[in-house]
Amino acid sequence: MEKMKYVRIGDYNSIVIFPEIIQHSDFRHLKPKSAGFCYISEEKVECFGESISLGIKSDEKYDTIDATKQYCGVEAMLKLNLE
Repeated sequence: MEKMKYVRIGDYNSIVIFPEIIQHSDFRHLKPKSAGFCYISEEKVECFGESISLGIKSDEKYDTIDATKQYCGVEAMLKLNLE
């Protein structure tokens, strides 16, 4: 699994995933609601951490659910075992 970065875009409530070399702050104009890091597998997108450049944290549970649904499908999202 490769470590990537992500932001939740406020106006569209969508997750955008991008390489670590890009700064979270490059997405400031899209009004992100949460941001951090993620690991992507075939079954799950696991979101965690925070963005220092934006000064916002990830919503680990909510972002993991939505990112998994968006990138791996509804079936993968339904299989998540989150407390």
